[in-house]
Amino acid sequence: MASSPPPKRPRTDGAAQHAAKPKVFNDSILKHIELHPACIAVVDTREFQRLRRLKQLGPTEWVFPGATHQRFAHSIGVSYLAGRLVERLQRNQPDLGIDARDVLCVKLAGLCHDLGHGPLSHTYDGKFVKKAWARRGIESDWCHEHSSAEIFARVVERYGLMRGAFATYGLRDDDVHFVQELIYGDEADAPRGWTWKGRGAEKRFLFEIVSNHRNGIDVDKLDYFERDSHHCNIPISFDSERLLMHARAIRDENGVMTIAYAEKEVWNVYHLFHTRFNLHKRAYQHRVAHAIQEMLCDALLEADDYFTLEGAGGAAVRLSDAMRDLDAYAQLSDTVFDLIKYEARRDPRLAKAAALIDRVDRRSAGLLYQHVGEIVVPKEHEVNLPDEAGLLESILRHADKEQLENLRTHAYVDKFAINYGMKDKNPVDSVCFYLREDDTEGRRLRRDQVSCMVPNQFAEYYVRLYVRENDPALKRAAKAALLDWERDYLGRSSDSAIAPSPTKAAISRSNSLQKPPRLPAVAQPDLPRPPPKADFGHFQAAGP
Repeated sequence: MASSPPPKRPRTDGAAQHAAKPKVFNDSILKHIELHPACIAVVDTREFQRLRRLKQLGPTEWVFPGATHQRFAHSIGVSYLAGRLVERLQRNQPDLGIDARDVLCVKLAGLCHDLGHGPLSHTYDGKFVKKAWARRGIESDWCHEHSSAEIFARVVERYGLMRGAFATYGLRDDDVHFVQELIYGDEADAPRGWTWKGRGAEKRFLFEIVSNHRNGIDVDKLDYFERDSHHCNIPISFDSERLLMHARAIRDENGVMTIAYAEKEVWNVYHLFHTRFNLHKRAYQHRVAHAIQEMLCDALLEADDYFTLEGAGGAAVRLSDAMRDLDAYAQLSDTVFDLIKYEARRDPRLAKAAALIDRVDRRSAGLLYQHVGEIVVPKEHEVNLPDEAGLLESILRHADKEQLENLRTHAYVDKFAINYGMKDKNPVDSVCFYLREDDTEGRRLRRDQVSCMVPNQFAEYYVRLYVRENDPALKRAAKAALLDWERDYLGRSSDSAIAPSPTKAAISRSNSLQKPPRLPAVAQPDLPRPPPKADFGHFQAAGP
């Protein structure tokens, strides 16, 4: 009689389950990637699995249908790339003193850096929370990185990881603290009252791997640039593999340890930052995606007083305060819009919020907020631009009186910048490049040492005007006010920089006003005619 197989090990013991071996993921961008068992212990938690229900690009999917990827895959990719980079430094530069705990902390920081995002990612923390708190007279200083670090600490405590998978690989309490600091990226961006410990001056470069506040080159961007461009079908030109291969940790001119790249990679670095600009220009700041973002933000604002989540001890927590109660925040994802529509069937107070969400779903019926026009503001004028509320008031001073009150109710301004990641500065000026002859010594490269084709401006500033109703008269009044504001504020008296383009009739009128006067005809001197060409059509070679 054949013996029965041994019983399977029960999967209830988290420490035993995750201490054995790494796990391989088949990723659409990075192909087959391997995660450390301690990282798997975090992945298999409710808090991390929530990232499956958060779209990486928020409302952009309504414009780019393929952009439905989630922060779950992105976070796994960042952890993998962070591990590749720190392990390469450890292997190629043993004198740096990178130990196994450092490597694992960097991987965990990459894995958990986005745990604190809310619905539609930056729509929640960048728009909704600020507006909701402002309505209650509260100044918002919250950012998703603070919640990411807080949720990571909660996961460690809630699932007993310091007694399980983390203990198996030698992690201690100060390593959890260090992972949180890697997520913040810099002492200046830590929460108030945070005690910064770091890892010592000799390992300062570790903070440039996941969230680089020095120049912006980090594995977070290497992953989402490739991932987002793939799903939006927008080509990119930089090579992340070459950057990782040519990365070294050296001292800069001030003696600070930093990650540097080979001098020959400087053009690749410029392409990386131009990729950032290009993705913002074509996808992230798309005018229709911004209209939908505003609609969904308005829906959340309409629901904020009536739709609540269950927090610690059964407390009712409003949407804009969810990050203050991690029990409530763990339930909050992109599914909140479906929940609002469902609850609106029973609670008429949610009807306005549900109607806005329905308008987004039926966008082809002309129900979206309407883009009136966009102006690219020259750099010299940008410094004097007021905030969005002030801009709207400034534009409406030029509005027709008959439509003024209507515009005050339905118009809004979207003000934003697209840059290389450091406002109007060139981030490459903050990158250290090591020499060809000596990879322990680095320098900065000036623009004129790289190419005469390097741009001399690294930021563009935009003012967009929208109206919340598809009313032709309202749109005409709004556009006329925007044009008058542009001429008054920017001093443009002829061609407008407004987009979308004017009608053909308007272009024709503008061209007729600006045609240069015709010059009188000048008599041309008689020139000698050239001799006639020889005709070889019937030429026959002499032969025998």
